[in-house]
Amino acid sequence: MTNSGHPYIVVEDGDYKGRRELYLRHQHDGRDLDLPYAERTLQYVHQIWGRPVHLETRVEGKAVRLTCEGEKVRRETI
Repeated sequence: MTNSGHPYIVVEDGDYKGRRELYLRHQHDGRDLDLPYAERTLQYVHQIWGRPVHLETRVEGKAVRLTCEGEKVRRETI
């Protein structure tokens, strides 16, 4: 296991779309994220950042973006 089994997530952009939104990217290594855990974590990051937070990852081989703009997290295939 690399990184002690923890996923690598990097900051892609701190001013996404010119709106001070945070864009994170999961460096997928063949293992999908635990989506319920990732969604809860995005809610905490949103509280700290104070603006919408996006996380790009892969789920079952498809590119997906999770977006948190408050209490709910939206999933969309990209």
